Amino acid sequence: MFQYLIDFLSSAYIEVIIFFLLIAYFVAHRKERFAVKSGINLLRVIVLLIIFLYFTWSWATLIPPSLRAFSVFGMFVINFYFAYCLMLNRIERPYRNALAAMAQEPEKHEIFHDIWNSGRKFYYYYYIFQALFSGTNPFHFLKNLATDRVRDDIKDTLGQMGMEKKLISLKLMLGFVKTRLACDDNLPADFKEMMEKIIADLGKHPWLEEQINEFLRIATETPADLHFPEWMAAFEKCVSGYK
Repeated sequence: MFQYLIDFLSSAYIEVIIFFLLIAYFVAHRKERFAVKSGINLLRVIVLLIIFLYFTWSWATLIPPSLRAFSVFGMFVINFYFAYCLMLNRIERPYRNALAAMAQEPEKHEIFHDIWNSGRKFYYYYYIFQALFSGTNPFHFLKNLATDRVRDDIKDTLGQMGMEKKLISLKLMLGFVKTRLACDDNLPADFKEMMEKIIADLGKHPWLEEQINEFLRIATETPADLHFPEWMAAFEKCVSGYK
């Protein structure tokens, strides 16, 4: 079976057919409006086409079998790379779509599940070859790298859209607590009603939201700043003066 597959892919005619099928797929889907950053664009397709045509011309004109075999191998590499880029493009689409949805409704925590699931899947495929040659455990490499990239993409998406919302904010926290409160069947009804009122009141104070968001930003981006001696001294002085 494996030998049959090798013989099948070793045919220049098969490689030409595969290449133009990939071209057709690219043309049919390139107008879809997704904010994808990877995959393949028109310029890259033109470059691949030129290289592929060169290998095809070499196969058709060069007589030595070794050079013919090299040309077919070149065609195979082009097709493999082309298919890989198209696959990345397809996998990235739901990820970018989920990021855009999150920017519009950051309080819906279920959107974050879609972002993390689709984002990790995309970056696993995107960095699979780097992971194999990283010199470390490929699974740990991919997991750590994908987590960092998805977190950065979330921050970049919110920033590029000119939004003041942060990755972790009071509004997002309140939405999370509301969901947990509604889903907890062990809590008494009167307690749920009281807590819903408290949560709603917390979200009504802009000054409190600003302070909590700033604390969360520092805690997630530069946690060491929370224990900076000068900051702590100023805080203690403020507390002492208040007393």
